[in-house]
Amino acid sequence: MSAHVHRLSRLLFERHLIWLLLAILVLFGVSIRGFATAQNLLNVMWAAAPLGCMVLGLFLVLLIKEVDLSLESTFAFSPTLAIVAMLNWLPGLIPPIVAVILTPLIGLCVGALAGAFAVKLRVNAFLVTLATLLLMRGAVVYLIPEGVYYLPPEYTYLGEQRWLGIPIAIFVWLLLYFIAWVIMERHRIGKEIYAIGNNEEAALLAGVKVQRTKILCFAIAGFAAAVGGLLEVGRLQSVVADLGEGSILMVFAGTILGGTSLSGGIGRLSGVFGAVIVIAIIENIMNLIGIEPSIRQMVFGGVLLIAIYLASLQDRFATRVDKA
Repeated sequence: MSAHVHRLSRLLFERHLIWLLLAILVLFGVSIRGFATAQNLLNVMWAAAPLGCMVLGLFLVLLIKEVDLSLESTFAFSPTLAIVAMLNWLPGLIPPIVAVILTPLIGLCVGALAGAFAVKLRVNAFLVTLATLLLMRGAVVYLIPEGVYYLPPEYTYLGEQRWLGIPIAIFVWLLLYFIAWVIMERHRIGKEIYAIGNNEEAALLAGVKVQRTKILCFAIAGFAAAVGGLLEVGRLQSVVADLGEGSILMVFAGTILGGTSLSGGIGRLSGVFGAVIVIAIIENIMNLIGIEPSIRQMVFGGVLLIAIYLASLQDRFATRVDKA
């Protein structure tokens, strides 16, 4: 009986705690006028999609016991570079459809370069990605100091339009997570990622190409962040210099709140997916209530602290259960 209770408790803490928090939050939201409407819930998911893409990227990087601070700048830099190339540099050679394809490819290259720099040269990834964050943010401010508005509808299509009344951005977000789930749960690469996070030396001895896999994770993270930027630009129908600025804190909050360990090797896609929805619902509730922006920052700071505490609680609980 005791062993059964331990297993049930562990299952709750490791896999379903975020969904319990989500259920409590939804029950609270139902009491607020305008929350439980189909349109509002679609808007919550629509706003969550860009953040969810960045959280997915950081999730993969944290699993290999690394960190990527530059995702918020990749989020802005990739669509900015594609749009400037489309409108100013090569307007005849880069139509909007090509710019859409170019956007995530830029993120992929940025992530791969940062990853290669950190992994191949054995430089701390925190410092490398901090530098690339500043470089890309500076480039965005230089390229579009006043922002770019009235973008071609083909470029904003994925972030702006709807299918069957549902924003396409939600479908894109779900597709990304489904592909990631297949990779993590059904492909050898997923097992290698978890192995590296749990014990890099053992993974190397087992034949895992550690450096290649790490660089791949950074590249996918950049790709996912760029897709998020593409969706956000489409949703706003513009790109501005401060796009995504400061959002890396909420990306960390979503990833950690979803049960991903900063020490690597622990985390599930279902957890981070649920955490993104939790954060989006909190923001939506604050909008409906009319809470001031300054107070919202305090609330999200509290969310980050709670996320860190829950992550610590999960680690301690798992250790106690294992010893038992």
